[in-house]
Amino acid sequence: MNLLKPIVLHKITAVPLQLIVLFISFQMSALAGDGMANADKDQWQQEVEKLNLQFANALEKGDVPAMMQYYADDAVSMPEHHATLFDPKAIAGYYQSWLAATSDNRYKRSIFSIRIVEGFLLESGTFTHDFVQPGHQPFRYSGKYIHVWRIGKKQLLKLVGEIWGASSGFDRASLPLLSETASCVAVAAIKPGHSLLADSINRCNTQIAGLVKERNGAAFSEFYTVDAIYMPYYMPMVIGRDSIHRYYVDHEDPAVIIDTVQINMSRMLLAGDHVLVNGFYRVNWRAGDNSGLVTGKSINIWKREQNGKLRMYWQMTNHD
Repeated sequence: MNLLKPIVLHKITAVPLQLIVLFISFQMSALAGDGMANADKDQWQQEVEKLNLQFANALEKGDVPAMMQYYADDAVSMPEHHATLFDPKAIAGYYQSWLAATSDNRYKRSIFSIRIVEGFLLESGTFTHDFVQPGHQPFRYSGKYIHVWRIGKKQLLKLVGEIWGASSGFDRASLPLLSETASCVAVAAIKPGHSLLADSINRCNTQIAGLVKERNGAAFSEFYTVDAIYMPYYMPMVIGRDSIHRYYVDHEDPAVIIDTVQINMSRMLLAGDHVLVNGFYRVNWRAGDNSGLVTGKSINIWKREQNGKLRMYWQMTNHD
């Protein structure tokens, strides 16, 4: 047995000096790369924080043109309890109507996470929006959001997609602008070469719709990445697959019967291993003597894992 020790020592001491130097150089390069990546991320976060502050200042001043300079020409906005807004003109009209119906607006965003993907910056966070409607007490609207920023020429950021909603239940009449009907969905044509990817996402949506009808909460988490972020309506962020699993087990109440479920997408943007999707849903439900139709919308950010499987990376939903 003792003969093994000199043999092992001999092999260790026989490692060429060049390999040791190469190994140390590789480790130092990797650490330097991580440092550069972190520095880049910090710079991006500072830029987004600056843009968010400028937007908040413009909102509080009632300056809609200043607010609109942050939106891309193909921006899609998804306010809570309101129809989807499919272009900057509709978004500007929404904010003009909001400002006409409220006063004393105070707005703040706090970034939770940013991720850089191919051609885009993904931002998740929380917000507070204080305002007053005539004849009402001051109201604090607190919630969470997802922003999708397109990284353009000279690293200029333009908002191409956004969704927000409350972190707890509230009286929807507290909001000044409400939709009486579901979103009129403008479905974007699938670009040539993207049809197979769209088919894969539609298959996932069909499977998820089946789980909703079955009330099979325990099976939902398999559609999410381990580090996923899910933002359900009237709830704080749910972070990580294990937490998402617990949420769905509690949420899919078997006492509520689901008659029909429709899950579709209105736009798909490719970002390397990620796919950025604007989605919408319609659910017909029954519970005892009660029944109804729930419609809503979502931003779904899918990620292709190393095995080729698509899973949900970030997702947020809200009601029309």
